[in-house]
Amino acid sequence: MQSVFDKYPYSLYIKLIAQKIREITDQLLLDYGLNTSQAILLWHINQSIEENIEINRKFLEKTMALSGPSVTNLLNGLEKGGFISRNNNPSDGRNLSIDVTAKAKHFINDKSSALSKSEELVTEGMSAAEKAMFVSLLTRAFENVDKQLSKP
Repeated sequence: MQSVFDKYPYSLYIKLIAQKIREITDQLLLDYGLNTSQAILLWHINQSIEENIEINRKFLEKTMALSGPSVTNLLNGLEKGGFISRNNNPSDGRNLSIDVTAKAKHFINDKSSALSKSEELVTEGMSAAEKAMFVSLLTRAFENVDKQLSKP
């Protein structure tokens, strides 16, 4: 019997899965006043701060693979929602330093966060070994397409 995956390109399934995950996560984030993109950026900002990495818009553009206006829009939403604060960087006045607020820390430390729940939904029914393999395959797929796009 032919698998449904034999009928359509992988890219269609990847796109559909990503859309469904975003819809589910956006619904789970309603109580926090965030959307999926804001939540992921907030997690990334917090992780970078914990690793003592200086954060500015250019860094976020590169590491999140977003355009400058997209990063600015997301940061504006996070600041308006009370999740981050932006201040002049004392060592370089042209840059802003970004800090997470107590509200953001509460969201990040919430063990039942929407991001964790959406990951649980995606991996439901998978064993620990299958989850590890899934992450490994996702990582390899990403590296393959990223490497292709990085070629001159």
